[in-house]
Amino acid sequence: MMSGTTIKDVARVAQVSVGTASMALNSKPGVNEETRERVLKIAQQLNYKPNPYARYLTRKKTNIIGLVVTDITNPFFGNMIDIIQQDLGGHGYDIMLGISRGSITEEKKIIQKFIDMHVDGVIAVPSHNSTSDTLHYQELQKLNIPLCFITSYYPGIEAPCVMTDLSEGSYRLTKYLLENGHQSIVYLVGNLAAPVSNLRVDGYISAFRDAHLTYQPEWIVTADVTLQGGYSATEQILSQFKPDAIITVNDFMAMGVLKSLKEHHILVPQDISVAGYDDLIYSSMLETPLTTVKQPLEQICQRTVSIFLKQLTDHETVTEKFLLKPSLIIRSSSCPHSL
Repeated sequence: MMSGTTIKDVARVAQVSVGTASMALNSKPGVNEETRERVLKIAQQLNYKPNPYARYLTRKKTNIIGLVVTDITNPFFGNMIDIIQQDLGGHGYDIMLGISRGSITEEKKIIQKFIDMHVDGVIAVPSHNSTSDTLHYQELQKLNIPLCFITSYYPGIEAPCVMTDLSEGSYRLTKYLLENGHQSIVYLVGNLAAPVSNLRVDGYISAFRDAHLTYQPEWIVTADVTLQGGYSATEQILSQFKPDAIITVNDFMAMGVLKSLKEHHILVPQDISVAGYDDLIYSSMLETPLTTVKQPLEQICQRTVSIFLKQLTDHETVTEKFLLKPSLIIRSSSCPHSL
């Protein structure tokens, strides 16, 4: 078995020109079947692997899609990567992964790398931090590189986005807690200027308004949207007062909340109810199974790939926001509150 084999090697052994070898390997017309089969057999014997960047030079296509996510420590994004990779793989595409860690600076570097590597398109999870500096995405669009956002979006960029109706999910969760006697409900969120947080807060506020109850602005607490962020924010809250319930923008944060409450010997849900968002696979397996809002992740990913491929292959211009319905999942981390 040979390594580093080039198309010239294949052509030489098959006793054809490089052009004929290329046409045979790429199923182009103009090559008789006997020659095609000989070239393919020799390519296999020589372990020939096409160079995607050489292919780009001739076809202006690499079959590589750039995928940006914010945090692979959160299993939600690990699942997302797996589903998207499988779906795109079924259409002959590979992914190139970039992890922004929520940093706009890192996100810019990733997008520039994707441009330099001639990706065919980009699917992106925006940072949880709001920014008006979206020149990197504007540059993608100037180069006519298809872009699709997933789970959130940047308001200043005209591009499609597939996501859960975050506001509806938070509304249903808050309404459920209010109807079960909880009044002081703390909401741990990320940067309030970003859609991924402010849409959820809109639902939270609407639930209080429709119940003719008043929330306190200090009940909305900004924190890092990580397990440690949930833990640290809960420590801060408990130093000030004891709420009826704590809800978070993702299950990962809620796990941090549970950790802090356990260390303070505060019973969940008897003393404080806790709820998250996402319905991670682990959420039902915790010591206290977590009440949460389920995002239909598989459908989100499949819809994203479908819309993305329409842009890529049919050159359709798509800018709509596609909202999928969330589901409220009630588990034992919440219960009716004793007044």
